[in-house]
Amino acid sequence: MTIEELREKLEEKSSEENRFHMEKYMRNQFSFLGVKTPERKDVMKGFLKTYDGFHLEDAERLYLEKEREFKYCAIQLMTKYVGELRHEDTERILSLALTEPWWDTIDSIGPSVLGPMALEDDKVKKALQSLIYEENIWLKRISILFQLKYKEKTDETLLTEAIVMNADTREFFVDKAIGWALREYSKTNPEFVRAFIGQYRLSSLSVRECSRYI
Repeated sequence: MTIEELREKLEEKSSEENRFHMEKYMRNQFSFLGVKTPERKDVMKGFLKTYDGFHLEDAERLYLEKEREFKYCAIQLMTKYVGELRHEDTERILSLALTEPWWDTIDSIGPSVLGPMALEDDKVKKALQSLIYEENIWLKRISILFQLKYKEKTDETLLTEAIVMNADTREFFVDKAIGWALREYSKTNPEFVRAFIGQYRLSSLSVRECSRYI
């Protein structure tokens, strides 16, 4: 199945009613075809069965399509072939992340694409660490969340740096990310999170989010 055929398959699944509700849910910021997640994943499953020879350009081409579903397809493609991505691809992936950024794409690219890359390559890890100090809130969010799936492999020093340096932004999406990252890590090391809350000043939102399991 080619990318053109993938588009055709998704368009066949489109629904005006779904489109209306999906765009409304995302505050009417983005265009949608109106294809729900299960149907989109089913179409992508067929695409991946015949897909041979990963090229980042394919993900970039999908990502830059108008409708939001194609961004999700691009992220799924990169996630599937994350083992083939290299440090040299980091900037290109971050460029995609900053194309019409919102929590839906950022929260997939960070933990599911860049996270595994950083676990395998310290150069990627250092590049993501530098995002802690960027002004862009979405880059900050990536720096906080890319370790979300690391569990016992979490770099506590880096996580602490990412959170402490961004604890006073007063940005909802940053505070939410801080709470989410600590909440997820509390499943692995609740003692660390309890001590963290006691030592550092966090927003009420972050504290509320991270305290759910401790």
